[in-house]
Amino acid sequence: MNRSSLRTRLLAVVVLALMPVLGLSAWRAYDAGQNAAARRAEAVTDAAELAVEPQREVLEGTKRLLIVLADAPAIRRSIAAQPVPADIDECSAYLKALLNKFSDQYSAAFVTDASGVVKCTIVPAAIGSSFADRTYFKQAQQTKQFFIASYVAGRLTATTVIPAVIPILVDGEFHGMLSIGIALDPFANLANPSLGGTAGAAKKVALNFVDRSGRPIGGATGAARTLPTPARIANAVGTHSFQFADYGRDGEAYDYRLLQLGTDAVLAIAAVPAVGRRTTLLAEWGDFALVCLAIVAALVALWFGADRWCLKPLLYIRHFANAVARGETTWPELEQHGSPEIRALAEDILLIARTIIKREGELRASIEQRDHMLREIHHRVKNNLQMISSLLSLQAGKIRSPRIRRHFTDAQNRVLALSILHRHLYERSSWALVDFQHFISDLVRQLTSDRQDILPTVRFHIRAPVMAVGPDTAIPIGLIVTEAVTNAMRHAFQGVASPEIRIIASQNDGQVELLIEDNGVGWSSNQLGPDEGDSFGFTLIRGLAAQLGGEVELAGGKGEGARVVIRFPLPDEVPEDAHLTNPTAPPMDRLMAQSK
Repeated sequence: MNRSSLRTRLLAVVVLALMPVLGLSAWRAYDAGQNAAARRAEAVTDAAELAVEPQREVLEGTKRLLIVLADAPAIRRSIAAQPVPADIDECSAYLKALLNKFSDQYSAAFVTDASGVVKCTIVPAAIGSSFADRTYFKQAQQTKQFFIASYVAGRLTATTVIPAVIPILVDGEFHGMLSIGIALDPFANLANPSLGGTAGAAKKVALNFVDRSGRPIGGATGAARTLPTPARIANAVGTHSFQFADYGRDGEAYDYRLLQLGTDAVLAIAAVPAVGRRTTLLAEWGDFALVCLAIVAALVALWFGADRWCLKPLLYIRHFANAVARGETTWPELEQHGSPEIRALAEDILLIARTIIKREGELRASIEQRDHMLREIHHRVKNNLQMISSLLSLQAGKIRSPRIRRHFTDAQNRVLALSILHRHLYERSSWALVDFQHFISDLVRQLTSDRQDILPTVRFHIRAPVMAVGPDTAIPIGLIVTEAVTNAMRHAFQGVASPEIRIIASQNDGQVELLIEDNGVGWSSNQLGPDEGDSFGFTLIRGLAAQLGGEVELAGGKGEGARVVIRFPLPDEVPEDAHLTNPTAPPMDRLMAQSK
C-alpha cells in the first residue's frame, strides 16, 4: 500500500486550510469585476448622455419655439381662409427674422394650411407649393402633436434637415402645420462645452448620428471611423440592444450606446474606447493573482522548510535506527539544522540506543556467564554420573552372585546413559536440545565398548532422521534403548552366529516411531503374556513410553527375534530451558508402584 510522505500530507493540510481563503479571494475578485463592469457601463452611459445634451437642448428649444410660433397672430392670420397679402408678408418677415437670429441651427421654416399648401415661408417662390404628400404632414394631421420627423433633403433649401413639426389647431381642429428645418450638419457637430473639463470616458466620446438601417447621416469630424458596420447597428436597433460592444471601422474596440432624440428615425450612437481585456483582467483579478502567488510562495517555502527542518533530521534518525538495528556501534553524527523538537527527539533516541546497547552488553555478559555455569553444571553432572558408574562397576566386581552383579551392571548402564546425555548437552551450543541420531549412536557405542570381550561381535544398524530433541525426550529414549540393547546382548544371541541389532526411528505426521529389534532367539512365551513380562526392564520401558505420551508394543516369538516398538507424539519445537515432559504422563514412582 502506497503512502504519501509527511511533506505531501503537510502540504495537503495547508492547501485545505487555505481553500476558504482562496475561495473568498476568488469571490471578491469576481464581485469586484462585476461591480467594475457595472460602473464602467454606467460611466459610458452617462458620458453618452452628456455628449448628446446639446442636441437634446436644441430639440427641446425647437419644441418650445414652435409652440410659441403656433400661437403667434401673424402665423394664424396667414392660414385664414382668405388671407390678405399683407398677412402673408408679415408672416414671412416674422419667420425670416427668426431664422436670421438662429441661422446656425435652422435652415428653413414654412406654414401650410389644412390642405398642405404653403402659405408662409422664408422663400417666396415656395408659396403655393404643396406638402400634402409628405409623411410628416400626414403625421401632423393625424397626431395633432409636436414631433421630430425623419431627416430629409430640404425642398426649400439645398441642405439636409431634420423637420420639427407642430400642428396649428383652432378649437382642437387641424388648420395647418408649422415646420422648421434643423440643419443636420451643424446639429451633428454640436459639442458639449462641459466635456472639455471632464476626464475618463466622457472626454473620449465620439458621437455619430445614424438612421434605423445603420447608415450614418452626420457626426463630429473624424467620428465616423468609430462606427461599427451598418448591419451591426441595424441589428442592435431591431433587438433594442442599446448597449453593445464591437469594433469600429478603425479596428479598435469600443463600447457603444444608442440614444433616441425624440424620434426613432434619427439615432445618436456614442462610442467610447473599450478597456483592453488584459487590463480588465489585471484590474479585476490582480488581487486574486497576488493571493495565489503568495499561497504558492508559502507552499514552496513549506516544501523546502519541511525538507530542511523535518525530513532531513528524520532521515538521520532513520539511518541511526538502522545502524542500531544492525548492531553497529559507530553511529552518524547528530545534525543540528533540525527544529529544536526534532533535535530533542534525536537526542532522546540516541540516549535510548545507548541504554539499549548498555543493557544488551550486560545481558550478553549475563548470558555468557549463565552458559558457562550451565556448561560447568552439565560437566560436573556428567563427571558425577561417571563416578557413580565407576563406583557401581567397582562394587559389582566385589559381588560373587551373577544375578546381583547383573543388576549392578544394569544400573551402571542407566547411569551411563544419563552421563552421555549431559555430555551432549554441554558440548552443544544449545543447552536444551541434543542431536537424536548422534546421541543414540554414542550411547550404543558406550554400551558395547566394555562387553566386546565376553560377547560375539554385534552389528548395529542405526537410522534416524536429523532432528533435535530436548532432555525430557532424550532421557526416556536413551533409557529405553539402554534397556532393549542390554537385554538383547544378554539374552538374545546364544547360538546366533551373526548377531544384529537394528535401531530405526521414523517421523510421520507429528508422530515418532522408534523400532528396536534383533535377530536373536526371541521372547519366551511368559514374556509375551498379558502383562508383557514382570521384570524391572519391561516395567521401566512401559513407564518411559507413558512418560513420552506414547505406547509400547512387544513382538516376536521364539526363534523370530525380539522387537520393541515405541510410538509417541513429536514434541513441539522447544525454546531453550523449556521442559518437554508430557503433563498427562503418570509419574515414574506411580508406574513403579503399579508394576509391583
